Order: sequence, then C-alpha cells, then structure tokens
Amino acid sequence: MNLIQRLSEIQELPTLPEIALRIRALIVSEEGNATMLARLIEHDPSLSAKVLKVANSAFYCTPSRKISSVKLAITRIGFNQIGHIAMAVSLIRQFSRKSDILDYHQFWKHSLSAAFLTNLLPDNNNPTKQNHSLFLSGLFHDIGILIFDQFFHEQFEQIINYALEKEISYLEAEKELFPNETHAAIGSALMEMWKIDLSVVNSVRYHHAPEKAPVNLQEAIWATYLSEYILCNSGLGSFEGMIQNGNKDVMGALNLTSDMICSYLKLAEYEVERSELILALDSNYSPTQLRAV
Repeated sequence: MNLIQRLSEIQELPTLPEIALRIRALIVSEEGNATMLARLIEHDPSLSAKVLKVANSAFYCTPSRKISSVKLAITRIGFNQIGHIAMAVSLIRQFSRKSDILDYHQFWKHSLSAAFLTNLLPDNNNPTKQNHSLFLSGLFHDIGILIFDQFFHEQFEQIINYALEKEISYLEAEKELFPNETHAAIGSALMEMWKIDLSVVNSVRYHHAPEKAPVNLQEAIWATYLSEYILCNSGLGSFEGMIQNGNKDVMGALNLTSDMICSYLKLAEYEVERSELILALDSNYSPTQLRAV
C-alpha cells in the first residue's frame, strides 16, 4: 500500500476547524458582509483577541488610530484581509506539533508568505472568490511536508538523510525516493479529502510542475508556483532548496522580467513580515534549529 492510500486510513488525520470552514464559506458568499464576519470571529474570544492584536500592530495601524472592535478592523483593513488573517490563525493553531526535523515556525512563515503572495495574480472576473482560492493555494501548497513529518516520519527522515548524504536538495531527494508520492501529491490528496476547491487541489498538486497543469486552472497554479519560486530563491523560503531554473513557459506567459522579479522579492519580504506578525501571536511558537538540506 502506497503513502497516498495509507493517508485515507489515518484516523487522527487533521481536519479543517469548524471556524475556518465557516469563515471560508462567508468570504466566498455573495451575501457575506463585515457585520456577519465580525460576529463569526467574535464567537471565538481567543481568535477575536488575536485578530485585534494584529489589526493594532504597527504593520496595520498607528497608535493614534487604535482599532477597538473586529468590525472596525474589517472596515479599516478589509473584509478579505481580516477573513484571511482569522482563517490562518485558526488553522495554524490546530495544525502544529513539535518535531525533531521540521521547524513549524519556519514552515508556517513560508506558507503564510506564499498565501499572501499568490494574490499577485487575481482573477478580475471574480476577485473575491478567486483571491480566497489563491490564498488557500499558497497557505496549503506545502501541507504535504507537514503530513510527511506527522504521519510518515520514517519516510521523511529517509528523504532528509538521503539529501544530506547525496548533497542535494530536499526536492531532488523526494523525487528520487518517492517520485509518485511527493509532498505535492500527498498535499493535493489531503485537499481532495477535505473537499477543497479544485483550483486549490491542483495548485497544491502542480506547484512544482506547472507545465502539467490543466489549462483552465493555469492562473491559480502559476500564481502558486511563482510565489514558491520567489520564496525558495530568496532566502525567505522553506528548506526544500532553491528552484534552479524557473519554468520558461510560466515565466514567458507572465512576461516576467528581472525587474519584476526584484519587485516581487521586495513584496515577498513585506509579506514575510506580516506572516511573522501573525505567528508571533501564538505562544506555542519558538524557533528551533532545522536540519539543513
């Protein structure tokens, strides 16, 4: 039985928290508004307090304009932004463990940064729904690594040790040892089990292989790939290693120039700062030494 087949039999496999599901449904709903989102967040006092703390940080607010309510935070910062922050906080606090290999602080910082970066390429025909799908695509693009660490730890150690022994990146080692069960394949299988939107499932599945993506879903997949490419090659990424050669089809289709990549890198640094702010709210996080590969 392969890893993906075993995935469906894991009883303690994490599920999306109820509050995250309700926030997600509200964001993509045409009837959703600031009052409804505020009430939903305020039903969870801990989440509400964390959202307000983010909203009142120097990143979003000045000392003279203190935000006193979740509804005011939504008005000042934006419906989607607050919804995404709330959803991210609720997800991260549920999907965290201590690990002897994976630095979860670094993992979620990379994932959050990618989530914000994927909004570089929104669909103007349906911006609210598409932006949310892009956010989830970035947030979950590496979730397969987390699943490897938590449920296939022996295989995860095997990949890490192989990478160290061969002096290659994690990505290269993973492809050599588990070509059909990479973190992208496992992550997309989990998204299917969660019944997440098809665009998110495929963005996770193809975020390292955009050339294999279905044509009708290329935009979301390219956005996820682009954020991963920028982060992994900037020192702001995960421990997967650098992406040596950018996909020429994607780069050409997006008309990316070196100047544009530099501007995206600056934006990435900005988003990493925002991600660090959100993670700092959780006392469970303390940076640990990650095994280099």
